[in-house]
Amino acid sequence: MKKLFLTICLTIILFTPASAACNGGTEYVIDGYTFCVSKISLNWWSAANWCQANGMHLATINELCPDWTRQNLHVCGRTLPAVGSCWTATAAITNYESDRNAYSINTSTGSSSWGYRTNYEPAICVY
Repeated sequence: MKKLFLTICLTIILFTPASAACNGGTEYVIDGYTFCVSKISLNWWSAANWCQANGMHLATINELCPDWTRQNLHVCGRTLPAVGSCWTATAAITNYESDRNAYSINTSTGSSSWGYRTNYEPAICVY
């Protein structure tokens, strides 16, 4: 009986999908980080809330792109296949209402851009 119980418990542990917390998004594991990209487009505040509701946080641009700097906007050490542009938690400093802007990163190309937080893009979260 103990062996059967242990086998059942071990089976549940081994075969429980890691992406359960990703809540229908797509999970990527890169360099020891686990990223989750929402399948739905959200404004920036909703993207941050979606990540938090799923036990994650909206990834900063440096968590996703460790080589990125504001001076070198197009350098990203990591790419994700066919994801496209996603919100990051990093605020954009621009001359256009900086409190309302945030950076997004095109995860396929490594290019970053800023957008109004009211725009709709998928969230990229990290555990």
